[in-house]
Amino acid sequence: MTELLLIDPSVSAEAVRRQLAKVRAPRIAIELPDGYSELDNVARLRLLQRQAQGQRSHIALITLDEATRKAAAQLGIPVFENREPALNRKWKMEPDLPFIDPRSPAAGLPEPPPWRRDEIDQRTARPTLHRARQERIQIEQNYKRPLPAWLNWLGYAAMAGLLILMLGGFVRYVLPAATVTLVPGRDTISITLPLTANPNLSEPDLAGNALPARLVETTVEGSGVISTTGTQEQATLKASGQVIFSNLGSEPVFIQEGTVVSTGTGKLAKFRTKSPVQVEGGVGARAFVDIEALEPGIDSNVRASSITNIDGALRFRLRVTNPSGTAGGGTEFKRTVTEQDMDLLTQQLRTQLEGGADYEALKQKLEPGEWLAEESITTRILSQGFDQYKDEPAENLNMTLRLGASGSAVDEATLRELLISQVQTALPERSQLIVNSMTVQRVPGAEGQIDSSVRFTVTVNAEYLVPIDPSQVSAMIAGKSEEEAAQLLQTNWKLAATPEFYRDPTFFGVLPALPSRIQVRVDYGNE
Repeated sequence: MTELLLIDPSVSAEAVRRQLAKVRAPRIAIELPDGYSELDNVARLRLLQRQAQGQRSHIALITLDEATRKAAAQLGIPVFENREPALNRKWKMEPDLPFIDPRSPAAGLPEPPPWRRDEIDQRTARPTLHRARQERIQIEQNYKRPLPAWLNWLGYAAMAGLLILMLGGFVRYVLPAATVTLVPGRDTISITLPLTANPNLSEPDLAGNALPARLVETTVEGSGVISTTGTQEQATLKASGQVIFSNLGSEPVFIQEGTVVSTGTGKLAKFRTKSPVQVEGGVGARAFVDIEALEPGIDSNVRASSITNIDGALRFRLRVTNPSGTAGGGTEFKRTVTEQDMDLLTQQLRTQLEGGADYEALKQKLEPGEWLAEESITTRILSQGFDQYKDEPAENLNMTLRLGASGSAVDEATLRELLISQVQTALPERSQLIVNSMTVQRVPGAEGQIDSSVRFTVTVNAEYLVPIDPSQVSAMIAGKSEEEAAQLLQTNWKLAATPEFYRDPTFFGVLPALPSRIQVRVDYGNE
């Protein structure tokens, strides 16, 4: 039975040999892919052939590669062009499967390359395993010979001395331990920070010293009065006189009070009768009646015989004329409202509201723990109303003004957190801030911005516990007495109390010589 072994194009000649070792069949046909050149020399094919001989199998190659076919022919390995003859015919290698001598397994293989011959000669020239084993046995026997008694005692004495020395070092340096308790003193720090409260922020910006603010809005109203400053000539007196009504027909005519007559020539002036009158019947019958001008002013002073018109249907039944001119119409100077009065009252009332009314109204909108910067308050006019128009006569001008006010409210807790963070950044390394000692003072001169944010400056004063480095402390006082160590510590660090020492054991009288055996405890109290 012939077994077919397919070879992948990417495998090496060694991989082909390992694949061949896994197949157990009397005859194995190895099909090589086109262009496969890993087995195109005698040396690699000989290794493949020896693998087949070792597992008692005959191999044949299925390939079209000319170099591979020639190398196989030199070793007696059958070669086919396709599968059919390799699987259906009976074939075997020539020469037949030789016997491999275990004592000389390399017999029949090609000569090794020159660069391997020196290595083979050196390995061949090495002593035999028996000789090497005998040499090791002799060396071990030499080591097992007993030493002289004096040398043994000398070794024991050296070992005892070393143990005593180690024990003494342990008792002197490792066994002692101590704890020193230090109460750090206080120092002060003062920093001035420019800050910005911005309603457009949602989280504090530590790098930019900015914190979020809440926009507060409300409306304020107020009213004011101002004396007018304008003067203008005003028509105040009405002209008066007398007219004669003449009947144009035979029937009597009744003239009611308030009948209007007017001039027929020149500037129009109208008058009204001051009382009712009856004109008797008959053409030419007359009646006299007093008149008064409808409008005040000098324009109602007209000449005689200038009033010739009658308003209404009476003009068809009567004729009118004034035998003499009218008189008494005149003017006088009165105070009037000017545009400057309106602007001045608006400015005064707005200043009054912005001076405190808007701030107090916005403060009512604050939540607990918020602070409102007056400099951030902006106002706008929502409505304004005057009781007089421009150029109208009036002694006083009254006004009602309604303003919209808005400002930026800052949360005191957020501001304090930001300040604590900035102060801690400015503290010396290893120091501890005493938060309860921090005081904040706003510097006058805050500036409101167009976007309702406000820039202001604060001065922060606080106390902190001076930093103490435990490693420096332990290194400084190692091997010192308690009195000397206390003096050194109080000289180099600002302490609030005398250092306290605890030593175990106490019979040495000094602190441990090793800094690592000194524990430094810094007592910060409840700060």
